[in-house]
Amino acid sequence: MAINSDFLVFKPRKENYTIAKRGRPSDIKIGIMMTIPYRAAVSSLFFQMAYTYLNSLEGVHAYRYVFDIDSKRIEALDTEMSIKKLDAILISLPFELDYVTAAFILHRLGIIHKDKGWSKPLIIAGGLAPTSNPLPLAEIVDFVVIGEAENIIDKIVYSLAEQNPVKMLEDMPCVSATPFSDVKRRCFVEDLDNSYHPLQQFYSPDEEPIYGYGIRVEVSRGCPYLCAFCMESHVLYPFRYRDVSMIEKIVLRGIEFLKIPRAIFYSLSLFSVPGIDHLLGKLISNGIKASIPSIRVEHANSNRLELIKLLGQKTITLAPESLVTSHSCRIGKCYSIDHLIEVLETSYRLGFDHVKLYLITGFPDLNIDDEIQAFKDFMHRLSFIKKRKFIEISMNPLVPKPWTPYQYLPPEHVLKTSKNISIYKSFKSSVADISILDPNWAFAQAVIALGSRETSKLIIEWALHGLGLGGFKKALSSLNQECKRYIRHGWEAPPWYDAVDMGIPVKYLELRARFLRAL
Repeated sequence: MAINSDFLVFKPRKENYTIAKRGRPSDIKIGIMMTIPYRAAVSSLFFQMAYTYLNSLEGVHAYRYVFDIDSKRIEALDTEMSIKKLDAILISLPFELDYVTAAFILHRLGIIHKDKGWSKPLIIAGGLAPTSNPLPLAEIVDFVVIGEAENIIDKIVYSLAEQNPVKMLEDMPCVSATPFSDVKRRCFVEDLDNSYHPLQQFYSPDEEPIYGYGIRVEVSRGCPYLCAFCMESHVLYPFRYRDVSMIEKIVLRGIEFLKIPRAIFYSLSLFSVPGIDHLLGKLISNGIKASIPSIRVEHANSNRLELIKLLGQKTITLAPESLVTSHSCRIGKCYSIDHLIEVLETSYRLGFDHVKLYLITGFPDLNIDDEIQAFKDFMHRLSFIKKRKFIEISMNPLVPKPWTPYQYLPPEHVLKTSKNISIYKSFKSSVADISILDPNWAFAQAVIALGSRETSKLIIEWALHGLGLGGFKKALSSLNQECKRYIRHGWEAPPWYDAVDMGIPVKYLELRARFLRAL
């Protein structure tokens, strides 16, 4: 396919940093593809890492591609070369719905696995969702990297120069070949301090990245709390973090390169990192701003809120998930409503623009009447707030995910939250704004997350009908009996157990699921 086709266009950006590398015909040519627009893609540390690291390797040339959702076109950032001249494409798929976009893109490019087979470019997917369950990608990509790729990415790339790269990749640890019939053990990085972190990060001054400008810093991976609904904490277990001295070094060197005195921290549990409060204080003393991710309610206190305010952040994001505290503690979110109210009062007094709260509805082990009553009681206690829409509530249906205690729920369970959603939509409040994820999108996500190899056919069919919910509904009508069965009844023995060894005891998942059902 020519680069000037209607679907694949050459659209370089005015960027602060690009790699000018003199290529040779014998170079291994790698595409790095994101299924999201440029301003979102540059906030991906995988995108940043892969571009800088792969181009640092001898005999390797890496090129970037992003997807413009509005025009539905792939944009090549670095080259006008035909995409079919690439040896491989690394495609990042952190979320299940990204699979549909990937199928749409690869089909339009003529390089989806079901059509091209094992010819180049080889399509190698990675990310949180494929790691947990690669099966729904069976007819879409060639390989999935199970886990974290830093320790093997150079081996993956150099294998492409061998006489039989497919065999080389099939035999590699942590790399699973479609149809993912062999169990592959997850790879993970034990020591983040000695793991590669991109310091020379690219962006365009004409397209502000999500989260704004600044050096993006991965502070930690995983989470020590293993909340029952959270796939990320289970799949990335154990909790690992960088030493604060290393975090400071990354921040200072990144700022020196970018000339922007601001850090954007990535962490599931920032205040679980030893010494992080002291580091934030040092950043303030040095005139450095910072963006802090969502924090646990019990980690928030007046001192930390003041630190965050001094770091220049205008919004606090908290993740209580459930306002029924007896239930929230059972799922891994232990806090008191009194403390949450105190945090909100302090945030209001300190002059934050907003406080964002993440909530989940549809827990099967929580009575809806108790959930709604707790919400009403909570809203009643917000009378001290005089600012309109100071509280921003993001309400999501529970989406069952692999490798969590809720993995045994059927996807159709998500649709049962529609009644809950209608109740929340009826609430009227001057101090709180409630945004709610459409249960149909959550249902589609669950169908893919808990899918089998047959689900890949559904994903491709969806992509052929367009990327909206209409395409999903059309694809559902063509399901076979296996897909209909798990969508309605769930799995007794999840099929991803035969593809992935996550290192998580299955007995733990079974016992915790039984514990939650016993509430």
